Amino acid sequence: MTVHSHISRLRGYWFAPVNNSPLVVFRILFGAIMFMEFGKALTSGWVKEVYTSSPLHFTFLGFEFLEHMKGEVMYYYFGAGCLMAMLVALGLFYRYASFLLAVLWTAVYFSQKGHYNNHFYLMMLICWMMFIVPAHRRASVDVKLGLVQPSNVCYRWCIQLFIIQTAIVYTYAAIAKLYPDWLQAMPVKIWFTKKQQHPYIGPLFRQEWFAYFVAYSGIVFDFLVVPALLWKRTRVLAVVAMLIFHQFNKLTFGIGVFPYLAMSLNAFFFPGKTFDNTVGIEGKPSSYPAIPLKQQQYITLILGLYIAWQILTPLRHHLYKGDVVWTEEGHRMSWRMMLRSKKGSVVFTVKDKNSDSVWTVRPEEHLLRYQARSVATKPDFIWQFSRYLQGEYKEQGYDVSIYARSMCSVNGRPERLLIDPNLDMTSVKWHYFKHNDWITTEYK
Repeated sequence: MTVHSHISRLRGYWFAPVNNSPLVVFRILFGAIMFMEFGKALTSGWVKEVYTSSPLHFTFLGFEFLEHMKGEVMYYYFGAGCLMAMLVALGLFYRYASFLLAVLWTAVYFSQKGHYNNHFYLMMLICWMMFIVPAHRRASVDVKLGLVQPSNVCYRWCIQLFIIQTAIVYTYAAIAKLYPDWLQAMPVKIWFTKKQQHPYIGPLFRQEWFAYFVAYSGIVFDFLVVPALLWKRTRVLAVVAMLIFHQFNKLTFGIGVFPYLAMSLNAFFFPGKTFDNTVGIEGKPSSYPAIPLKQQQYITLILGLYIAWQILTPLRHHLYKGDVVWTEEGHRMSWRMMLRSKKGSVVFTVKDKNSDSVWTVRPEEHLLRYQARSVATKPDFIWQFSRYLQGEYKEQGYDVSIYARSMCSVNGRPERLLIDPNLDMTSVKWHYFKHNDWITTEYK
């Protein structure tokens, strides 16, 4: 069989019409989850902490223009996020609402990394996936108002894309755990030390065997949960295991809305007819339009590139010198979940180039506590904070050199130098696609 015939068969599979009720159910659940996330940020003080209380919020490198996202206007911004999420759940003005929701959350994601979470990244990806799929053609206000033609089906790729994305997340989460520290339950033991006074399961956290059980069951779960969801005979068991696994993590580590997001993604693994009674069946649906061959080819190419990007991005840390656990280069957007416990301290020495004046600066004097912790343990934060200090002193009329002495510990090891303390950070450029030589690589 030729390559062309394989591609033709793949197109035939991806563009076959299938029951769209899993997509509709997920639209409702995802809209509710995003409403919870934006709403919690407003009511918990998160918006105040990240966008109004600190003079500096650390954007992703290359997204410094998002530093302007600050001040009281951010309360209206997150209020708009709540509104868009509600419209997505209802399926009202769905195309516009899903696009704006994706834009709003993408800006939130890239404008701050002090509160980085893998599920923030996953939520951003899903927002854009929801924008391109027709999740509003059933059980939506758009259908009720006659704004779109109703349908009980969608193309298979609209379902499979979410399954593939879920498989990538869990598979890389499992692979990342196959490194010595996790296999020795080192980070788990550290976290459990802080949880031993838990009112319900505190005694378990004091048992070494339980730390190993959690570490190895995490590997097994991440590797097997998607195959178990795909097989009809083990699907319900996998859902139960997922419920227990994620609720334990939420109870122990407080991981936000991720358990709800993970459970809602299960909808894509069930046959569409499973949810017909939930979302109803459109009485007079329109026939689902066939897509011209040329358009099918373009869609297949775009989806293929997206999947390739998702497969390759988590591997990029292998291109950098040193261990990603220490250097952080290639850590984000790689599904490296809860693999290390880092702590440290950093002191900045500021020298005036035109005099003998020297100042000592500690991050906690300028930043919030959670930001100062990141500056002490993450090289890109050190680099950004050095730039911030340089600008502050420049406004006061000083031309300065800045040196940082950062001592860091990973998973309970003795502290080691994180970066070269003899290097003037104001003269350093950040390299996006190769190792930054001023970051040390030996930490054991």
